[in-house]
Amino acid sequence: MADHRSPRVNKARMADYKGQMVRLIAKLISFRDDVAIVEASDGGEVEVKLLKDIQIDTPYIEVIGQVADERTIKMMGCIKLGANVDMKLANDIVQIWHDPKFAKVF
Repeated sequence: MADHRSPRVNKARMADYKGQMVRLIAKLISFRDDVAIVEASDGGEVEVKLLKDIQIDTPYIEVIGQVADERTIKMMGCIKLGANVDMKLANDIVQIWHDPKFAKVF
């Protein structure tokens, strides 16, 4: 059976997942055309190539997408997280997800 996991990442972890599906919790900074600039949970800026006709009306989102390079994700889906997200906690989750002590959990 194929592995359909999508690891949680921050900006620092994106380079490890080039070409793979990931999840990125982020705060919207700006839009231009079909691209959003977001702030990842570790404070790094990421460019998100948006889905056509997507409507994002909340400042915090979880991007599900394919890593194009160390600073760009091509969006495949989006979960709206609302107006208040604890980004430190979101980043702690990324760190725990990648901690070898928790490999059997994730």
